[in-house]
Amino acid sequence: MFTAPRIRSVVENSFIALGTILTLYIAVSVFGFISNSKVYYATFVFFIMCMSSLHAFKELLDDYVSGTLRSYWKTRLGIAIVGTVLAVGCSAYVRIHAIRLDSVHPFFDNFDITIGILFIVGIMLLNFLHWGWLLTSLIVIIICYFFYGHLVPYPILRLPEYDVGFVIHYLGLGVSEGIFWLARLAADKLYFLVIFAAILLGVGMLKMVIEIGKVTGRRVRGGAAFPAIIGSGIVASVMGQAVSNVVLTGRLTIPMMKNHGYRKDMAGAIEAVASTSGQIMPPILGLAGFIIALFLNVPYIEVALAALIPALLFLSGATFGVVVCAKHEKLARMTEDVDYQAIWRMLPTFLISFAAVIILLVGYYSPAIAGVVGIVLAVGLCPLQGRYRPKIKELYGAYIDGLVIVTLLSLLLVAIGPLAQTFLTTNLSNRLAIVLVHVLPDSKFLLLLGTMVVSLFLGMGLPTPVAYVVVSLTLVPFLQQGGIEAILAHFFVFYFAVFSTLTPPVAVSALAAAKLSGGTFLGTAIDGMKLMLTTFIIPYGFVYHPELLSFPNVTWDVIPPVLLLLLLQWTSSVVCYGYFLRDLNWTERWGFLVVTAVGFSYLINDQHFELIGLLISLFVMCSWVVFTRNRAVQSVS
Repeated sequence: MFTAPRIRSVVENSFIALGTILTLYIAVSVFGFISNSKVYYATFVFFIMCMSSLHAFKELLDDYVSGTLRSYWKTRLGIAIVGTVLAVGCSAYVRIHAIRLDSVHPFFDNFDITIGILFIVGIMLLNFLHWGWLLTSLIVIIICYFFYGHLVPYPILRLPEYDVGFVIHYLGLGVSEGIFWLARLAADKLYFLVIFAAILLGVGMLKMVIEIGKVTGRRVRGGAAFPAIIGSGIVASVMGQAVSNVVLTGRLTIPMMKNHGYRKDMAGAIEAVASTSGQIMPPILGLAGFIIALFLNVPYIEVALAALIPALLFLSGATFGVVVCAKHEKLARMTEDVDYQAIWRMLPTFLISFAAVIILLVGYYSPAIAGVVGIVLAVGLCPLQGRYRPKIKELYGAYIDGLVIVTLLSLLLVAIGPLAQTFLTTNLSNRLAIVLVHVLPDSKFLLLLGTMVVSLFLGMGLPTPVAYVVVSLTLVPFLQQGGIEAILAHFFVFYFAVFSTLTPPVAVSALAAAKLSGGTFLGTAIDGMKLMLTTFIIPYGFVYHPELLSFPNVTWDVIPPVLLLLLLQWTSSVVCYGYFLRDLNWTERWGFLVVTAVGFSYLINDQHFELIGLLISLFVMCSWVVFTRNRAVQSVS
């Protein structure tokens, strides 16, 4: 009898079976046994369409079985059916005719063109189910511009009237453009690294890094936050997704912080900020790192290495904020026992497999090969973890989680491919840059400030990689016209696209953390913003001091800007939380705000008189606090 639970089981098993076949297929291609790239990428997209459809049905059946039907459940079911028929059917057609379509483009017959249009519609429907209406609407608008841009009244943005076959080739039927352009990243670079990250979690990495966080937390005031800062930061560096990481690690770290005196909102904010750090932390960089490498036409490892120093500065800024807040709220050190045995038994599995992946990436091996080697080493070493070795069921569950994540990320890349292709083929990026030249003032700092606002605004409702793609295609050419190097411009917009997950009114990371902590969304978002204010200066730092992106080819020139950024992170923490040696009044906090402002001005202008002003103002404020503190102590005694 076909009951809902049985149908759900069939759907889930079908998803796993297709995912396993795809995994083996990609593994075979990694070692050079598949030579025709057109057929290979068409096959990959076909499998992703099938798996995305199955996962959509599984989520709908989960709601039905649990009795918690979401709004418009029947409508979503209808969209899933239509999207599946169109996306799977049309991708199968493209797979079968891949070689012919590539040879006859753009002179397609009417049936081919119809298939291409329906293919795009099917992908947009599946993308709507998994990634929401805002992203889908943006992609559809850009696609419509490709078709009807010749009707735009503004001359700079007006396009020639393209032939429909030409447009469809670049959007849906060209097996190296449009839909397939960014899909190559998923197949060649992302797939096995995501599976590797999931396997690491399956072998027990989460417990290990939480215990490492406890070691640090026992030594400083408010140390209960360090399992989140260290643990979530490390886990997020391989997961690369902020919200999913909040849900994964926050279930352990948030209750721990609350039990040691942290407010609900603050506990959620710390977890949200720590999880967000994973999107800018090597080796995965939250998917956008691969797109940066594609846009810059450089090996991915060069992008990942360049991101290291700013990523560490992000963690240092969050740490300054947590420590100052803990002192202000007089929180105690952590008292929970540390399971050192878990650290020593699990650490070899993590270090060896992770180090192997990094060494292979640094050696310019493909991310796919690095991911495969990492998976083999992690699975091979985990039985040596003694009583901490994972059960087969846990590894199997981690593998399934990896399949789900890589399917959704691959669908995202497939869906935004036409958007990116439209920008490039129609030269929309440079057209918008020309418009902005006439609108924005001729000031490097004001240009960066405006870019920051736009990046934060777009990222509020879009996934981070999409926000980065849209802003980079729109504003990076303009930043380059302003004299900013390409890699600096790309990293600048990328960082603020990442930060947007913590900025109201959407703040998806803060929302997820608030649900776990029991705090309010607004309170969690505000506390998260306070912590993140210590990191907002980092993008300005590496734009004005490019040596911050020079790792591993660092020189002594990197030390002054690093020290300056650390100082400004501390002073901004003092301003936000009102504590330095003692609680500060508002006048004293304003004084440290002046110190921070002067330091920021020196960061971007590098004038000697500003350095003198920074040192004098810092000396005055520190001396005042020390003097008044000592006088208060003497009066009490």
